[in-house]
Amino acid sequence: MKTPFFSIVIPTFNRSDLFPSAVRSILNQTFEDFEIIVSDNCSADDTPQVAKQFEDRRFRYVRTPQHFTIADSWEFARSHAVGKLVFMLSDDDALLPGTLKRFAHESRDYDADFLFCTPAYYRDLSYPGPNQNSVDCPPFSGSSRVVQTEEFIRPLFLFRQKFDMHPSAFAFAKTIADLVVTRTGRFFWTNGVEYSAWPIAASFAKKIVHIDAPLIIVGRTAKSWGSNIKLCNPGKERIQQLINDVDHERKHAPLNNFTMCNLMAEGMLTAKNLFPKEFRTYEFDEVCYLRSSLAEMRTRQSLGVDVSEEIRDAIDYAAKYPGLAEEFKAPSERVVKGTVKRRIRSKIGDLGARTVRERIAAYQLAQKLAQGGARSGFSALGKDFGFSNILGCVEFLGRYLVSAPEKAFYDATSYSPCETSSDR
Repeated sequence: MKTPFFSIVIPTFNRSDLFPSAVRSILNQTFEDFEIIVSDNCSADDTPQVAKQFEDRRFRYVRTPQHFTIADSWEFARSHAVGKLVFMLSDDDALLPGTLKRFAHESRDYDADFLFCTPAYYRDLSYPGPNQNSVDCPPFSGSSRVVQTEEFIRPLFLFRQKFDMHPSAFAFAKTIADLVVTRTGRFFWTNGVEYSAWPIAASFAKKIVHIDAPLIIVGRTAKSWGSNIKLCNPGKERIQQLINDVDHERKHAPLNNFTMCNLMAEGMLTAKNLFPKEFRTYEFDEVCYLRSSLAEMRTRQSLGVDVSEEIRDAIDYAAKYPGLAEEFKAPSERVVKGTVKRRIRSKIGDLGARTVRERIAAYQLAQKLAQGGARSGFSALGKDFGFSNILGCVEFLGRYLVSAPEKAFYDATSYSPCETSSDR
């Protein structure tokens, strides 16, 4: 059996309503040399039955022998990949039709073995916060360039990351993962999987390439970690349910909480511990980490989540830095102002002004997109542009995110028959 160019691996757990859309977005790719692996983390729903609908020979379904924590589930899933480049695609995300073709081209053109792109974000109809069925597309240039190892790794350790690092937006060479496994026993180590694996992958990559184009759509749903842990307040019971699914042993992070900042810290410090030689020049900015952690917890507090104990822990730990503990004890003026602004916006919306603004904004956005202005970034509501799910959003974005010259270029890009064989 021929080795595929891509392995797209989809770890999933009790999300039979979500992962089929991710799979379909892959099957709709213009570049066809890939395998799809849906890795079921011992789901209790009908995931095994739903997976049977995909009869394409490039599709495989595997299942863990028992329910694993997130890191173990991802490692089990990755271990089944045989492709040259591996994507770890979240089960609530989707690819634009030309994603694999663009990644394949850039990989060959630059001889790159670690690539990533800019993501767009879609909130579906189940999203627990405002602006359901809407998409945010960031500004983008459409170009690609080589990123130096220093440029990628150092800002992470300083908590000033330069790029939006969503796990679904990365492709890494299987040879890199195999090397890491040989030296440490596994590739994915921590709950915040990307914050240990990606710095490690970057340190061993021959060439890192960033594609500044939103080729991946990140789904925000009622079941998504980002939606429930950081962006919204689904209630203490729901948050606890998600937290129960992670590894609770932290070996390196200074604080003990479930903020994204702590996931980042645990991941980066784990990488530094595993590869002290490779990361010896990268200093972890603990003060910036503490400030970022507190800011995130204050934001969660403003959403109604009780993080008082976690805030006290951060203040106590900050006592080792003169003046920082006092800074932490002061109320967060930014959060207070943000809460007031949200209340004001809510009142205005109740008066009907929001509907008027939305209609004007939709008309202006339609004009902007029609004139080729997508690259400056935009937000769109599905009700205004005819989509109601992530696949509809894929179709919508596909009409506007690639300029005419780029379409002509990629339509003309050819691959040998063995590379585009669907092997169905």
